[in-house]
Amino acid sequence: MILASVIFFIVMGSVLGAALGFAAIFFRVESNPLVDQIEGLLPGGQCGQCGEAGCRQAAEKMVSGELSPDCCPPGGSSLAMNVADLLGVSIEMSEEDKQYVAFIDESVCTGCGRCAKACPFDAIVGAPKQMHTVIKDICTGCQLCSATCSQDGLTMKEVKPDSSTWYWPKPKQTAVV
Repeated sequence: MILASVIFFIVMGSVLGAALGFAAIFFRVESNPLVDQIEGLLPGGQCGQCGEAGCRQAAEKMVSGELSPDCCPPGGSSLAMNVADLLGVSIEMSEEDKQYVAFIDESVCTGCGRCAKACPFDAIVGAPKQMHTVIKDICTGCQLCSATCSQDGLTMKEVKPDSSTWYWPKPKQTAVV
C-alpha cells in the first residue's frame, strides 16, 4: 500500500514537472533585451517613487519613451546618465548628484518599526519596542522612511564623498566578437 503511494507520487510528480517544463518552453514570451538591461541597472526595491509599480514596469516605460531616464530618485544622476546612454537620449541634470542616507536619533526612537516597514531595501533593522538602526551600505536615500516616523527621529543626512564612500563608475560593457 505504501509502496503504491510512493510510486504514484513519483510518477505524478514527474508527469507534472515535465508538463510544466514544456509549458514554460511553449508559452515563453521573448522580452526586449534593452528592458532587461535597464532593469538590471535599477535599484530593484520596487519603491514606486517613479510612479510605476516596480522597476520592471519603469524600465519598460523608459524604453517606450513614456518615462524619463531620471525618474528614479534612489538611483540618482549616475543611474540616469547610464540609462540615458543606453537609450541614446540626452538629459540635463539640474543639480549635482547628492547621496543621502537615513539617520535615526537614538534618544527619540521608540522601536515602533514604521520606518523598517516603509523601507523597500530592508536597510533599517531592529526589534519591536527596541531602537532601530540604518545599514548605511544598503540605504539608497530614497526618503520613504522619513515620512513614516511619528517621533520625528529619522532624518536624511547628506553623505559627503570621501575615499570610503566614493566608488569608481563601472566600465561600459562591450560586445566580444
